[in-house]
Amino acid sequence: MIQINMNLVFTIINLLVLYLLMKKFLFGPVIHVMDQRQQMLDQQLEEAKKTEDRANELQKKYENALKSAKEDSCRIVEKAKLEAKAQAEQTAQAARAEADRMLAKAREDISAEREMAMKQMQGEVGRLAMEAASRILDEHAGAAQDLAMYDQFIKKAGDPHDNSSC
Repeated sequence: MIQINMNLVFTIINLLVLYLLMKKFLFGPVIHVMDQRQQMLDQQLEEAKKTEDRANELQKKYENALKSAKEDSCRIVEKAKLEAKAQAEQTAQAARAEADRMLAKAREDISAEREMAMKQMQGEVGRLAMEAASRILDEHAGAAQDLAMYDQFIKKAGDPHDNSSC
């Protein structure tokens, strides 16, 4: 027969009681703490992932905003260049118009001065003719001779307003 030693039985009973007590008071709370720790880690990982996703989203928004700002600045610069070119063209056109107006006025002034000079020259020629005639008259007296010299002068000089030829 099998002989069972009492020490062995007490040892087995002690081990079973110790196991049950440890399971109840040690393993249960330790497992519970480990489960809580695992939940806390999972929650922190989830929050970190959400934060990373938000950060990536914000980064994309900022990159898009920066790209949009660059495009806007390029568009504004191009618009300013076009406006400056148009304004320069308008200014150049106004300057050309002013120069043309001044040139036309200068031509009119030159024409008027030419007319005035011609009139002065005609007056001067007439005065010189009269002076020459008076000198000749001083030398030669007589009305008949004066008329003949006047007629002769008119024939030689001709009337500047007379377009008919004799």
